Amino acid sequence: MNSKIFKNIGFKALVMGFVVTTFSSCYEEPDTSQIFNADQLTIEEILCQHEELSAFNAILAKCSYDKKISTYLEYTCFAPINDGVSQYLDSLYNDENKRFPHNGIKETPNFTSLSVLDKVALMSDSLCEDISKYHLSGDVFQQINVDGATTCSTLITGRSITANTFDSGKYAGMTSLNGRVAITQGDIEASNGILHICSGVIPRSDRTIDDQMGVDGNFKIFHEALQLTGLDKMLQQEKKDTTYTYAQTGPTDRDGIKIYCPEECLIKWTIFAETDDVFKAAGINSFADLKAKCAQWYGNCASWYDYVAEKGISISTGDDYTNEFNVVHMFVAYHILRAGMAVDKIVYEKNAKSQANWNICFGYDPQEYFETLLPNTLMKVWELNSTNTTASRRTLLINRYRKNNTLTDEIGTFGSDATHPIIFPGVEIDRSTNADGTVKSIETLNGYIHRIKSILIYDQNAKEAQNERMRLDSSTFLYELINNGIRFASPSEISTLNGGGDGNRVAFDNTYFDNIYCYNPSTLLRFCVMGAWRSNNSDQFQGWDAYDFAIKLPHVPTGTYELRIVYPPMGRGGLMQFYLGNSSNQADMVAQGIPFDACADPTQPGNIMGCEQIFTAEELEDTDYGLASDQVMKVRGYMRAPASFSRGTYNTITDKLVYDPSDPYSAAKNITGSTSCRSEWGYGTMMLRYIICTQRFEQSKDYWLRIKNLVNDANLGWSFDFIELCPVTISNNQTMSEDWY
Repeated sequence: MNSKIFKNIGFKALVMGFVVTTFSSCYEEPDTSQIFNADQLTIEEILCQHEELSAFNAILAKCSYDKKISTYLEYTCFAPINDGVSQYLDSLYNDENKRFPHNGIKETPNFTSLSVLDKVALMSDSLCEDISKYHLSGDVFQQINVDGATTCSTLITGRSITANTFDSGKYAGMTSLNGRVAITQGDIEASNGILHICSGVIPRSDRTIDDQMGVDGNFKIFHEALQLTGLDKMLQQEKKDTTYTYAQTGPTDRDGIKIYCPEECLIKWTIFAETDDVFKAAGINSFADLKAKCAQWYGNCASWYDYVAEKGISISTGDDYTNEFNVVHMFVAYHILRAGMAVDKIVYEKNAKSQANWNICFGYDPQEYFETLLPNTLMKVWELNSTNTTASRRTLLINRYRKNNTLTDEIGTFGSDATHPIIFPGVEIDRSTNADGTVKSIETLNGYIHRIKSILIYDQNAKEAQNERMRLDSSTFLYELINNGIRFASPSEISTLNGGGDGNRVAFDNTYFDNIYCYNPSTLLRFCVMGAWRSNNSDQFQGWDAYDFAIKLPHVPTGTYELRIVYPPMGRGGLMQFYLGNSSNQADMVAQGIPFDACADPTQPGNIMGCEQIFTAEELEDTDYGLASDQVMKVRGYMRAPASFSRGTYNTITDKLVYDPSDPYSAAKNITGSTSCRSEWGYGTMMLRYIICTQRFEQSKDYWLRIKNLVNDANLGWSFDFIELCPVTISNNQTMSEDWY
């Protein structure tokens, strides 16, 4: 299917005159002193020239967004024609499933017979703002021909538009928006962005995730199970009941530049759900059938589910489905994540938005781990064909189990196929489209429903799939970053939220994250959004000042692990002490080793890391490409950074390396000559891994990692891009070595 995508074509102008705020019934007027004065028209001026867009412009005017799209901030504007606005308002007014009377339209006789501008006049300010923000994006996008659906962010936090192509009908061949509205005239350039004229108001679901599943019609069995477990009540949550005041202090970066800080925290969910057809293919035609299967799947789970065995929990096969360890409850809970993600944002994909900073190299497959609602369990999502330009061919697999996944029998490669038999192919997430061109994944008010193609359970295979080096990105277990549209956001999106100012970092209140506890209120929490960082997924969590905080680690199957952290050795790296405890209580924390100096220069002779430069063949003919120094470093508690990513787009080698048996270093030579993070050399430009400790982790216990600044220097910081938990059975394997990736 020939589809469309939106592509970012520019960043923000940095000189702005107003701040985007959250509005209710009155609005702060933007500073219009810096309105464009150029031959090219602003988006607002173009709207004023098109009579058929007057209703949408009137909606913008009611909440002052007409003034915003007259300034230097760059936008993509999806502008519906008057007929489309009129039809949409009629549908809102007559909606029988409305959450409040007429969805925010003032009641009046014969509403549908009014002119479209009279209808707009009856809209509440909040409804006008809601529609305006959903039709504006902080990135500037144009249409380009690619295959597969993709999402486009909007100014409503965490809400997106799915773009595809109409295959047939009135709008055949045109770009579709959420499968219902067509771009009838696109790529109209303005001095401050791009305008697309649309056939109507872009529809979206304003139902909560459980409510939307109930009306969908394809998930009758799963939804019945969801309701019987009582988990549907949890899925009605939309926002934390807190307003964060830290933004009012005007947080800045180290150079004193104001950065964006969210004042609210949304709650979102992802459900991976079997349709009735998938259940039917597995011999499940009713809830009773599902209950019987759940008893088979989970009745004896104590033999692999360490949490249950360690807690001495009795598994219930009875009718109290609200029991957390009833087999049906366990089945449903393992399908739910606390993070609401569109299908193209589950892992770091190479697409039009990310490609400017795409840094995965040497054919590495993006792999992420997420905690589910089944107590202390992880779900792994593995993407194959991550660089394929056809989105539907980027295969997302849950709990794919390849034996010896992070071990290699070759130097510089992932290892031979013979050592990596596929034990479980994984549960595939359905990325296909419906017959009408709409995507099968559903975005709701507070999350996403993704169809899966087979039965998903937490079983022995799911556990064994985690017997590998697990690289746990901070943005996956700090799920607030996902739920509030910050993970995978572009600098231009954040700049819009920051009133046109800096968009490279986001600041957070110290109480914003469930999985972080700050002992020192001076701790600064920051997130670097997608950019040319030396980091996994081109983003990273970091901060500065007199930091002293603890972060809750994801739970893993019981075993002995090396706990590692990745960091950049540099002058601002910091001197810190690591602690580990089973709660965030300071008295529970045990110091891990001696203080860690992230400022130490690994390139200097006599450094404690045992790190040596990996010379190229031209510089040193008999080099071993770092094998010997790897061993020295490991003894001293250090490791080189992975070869799976580089800084920004400096490494363009995206194909897997070929191993030549006649030359054991054939693949390693390519890595050595690259700019991957394994090979980059130089104080302030390289990356290393530090082994914090080796100890037993039990699935039934919590583990909090405390990081404390030991020096009185506010300029020194910490970086928490990702941690690694590596079973010692992997790191100490006697026949193979841990791969370089």
